[in-house]
Amino acid sequence: MTGQSIHANCVIVGTFGMLIRGAAGSGKSLLSETLIETARAKGNFASLVADDRVLLRAQGSRLLARSPETIRGRIEIRGFALEEMAHEPEAHVRLVVDLRPLETLDRLPETAIAQEHLEGVLVALMTSPSNRPDISLRQVRWALRKLFPGSPDYI
Repeated sequence: MTGQSIHANCVIVGTFGMLIRGAAGSGKSLLSETLIETARAKGNFASLVADDRVLLRAQGSRLLARSPETIRGRIEIRGFALEEMAHEPEAHVRLVVDLRPLETLDRLPETAIAQEHLEGVLVALMTSPSNRPDISLRQVRWALRKLFPGSPDYI
């Protein structure tokens, strides 16, 4: 797989791949697990793709993400262990979530959803607070509603 390797997580929720970026300790794994568990609790498909490192590549107008082989199927439980977890080999990334400290975020940003080029592909981008999966879950739900009206509420 050509492309870049980045410090991030990737999950699939329903039909949407999501790339979760943030500094070490920002709650990427916690948000990943929260998104997966919430979707599954509603009877929807959700799976881990990658934890901590993600390999990105463009395929036409799609951004694809997968896990490096050395860490495939594992998720970090901070302060506990690196654990095995069911996973999918690849995701079509539809949304990037950047985790940042809560105090650096605007209460009502002018643009809730921006765009960014990754590997030459334009993808939706939102910012959410670090280590606040409760807030992030709600924001991701609303971002998906705005980006994909008429799609099921997977989370």
